Amino acid sequence: MAARNVFTQQELDEARRKLENLPDLTPQRITREGALENLKDTILVLAKEKGYTVADIKSALDAMNFRFSEKAISAVVNEGSGKKKRSQRKSDPAQQKTTSQDNQPLS
Repeated sequence: MAARNVFTQQELDEARRKLENLPDLTPQRITREGALENLKDTILVLAKEKGYTVADIKSALDAMNFRFSEKAISAVVNEGSGKKKRSQRKSDPAQQKTTSQDNQPLS
């Protein structure tokens, strides 16, 4: 069957009306990030209170056809308890100021 090249205004209006009446699927289609966020509290209980490892949690989710990487699950488990950023060590300004006289041998 060949594709149509010409449409009537009535057909376009009817198509627009039908498309506008389609239901909103947003609440039914949860993204991967949204799913992990939704499961976050349960994942944290498993990891922090029930002794499950990230691999254990991944295996359980895989069995339920939820495919998340260990890295993604680990990010949920470690969120908020991440490493503190190291600040640069500030050196004493007096130590930085050395003159050429300080480095010469005494006579």
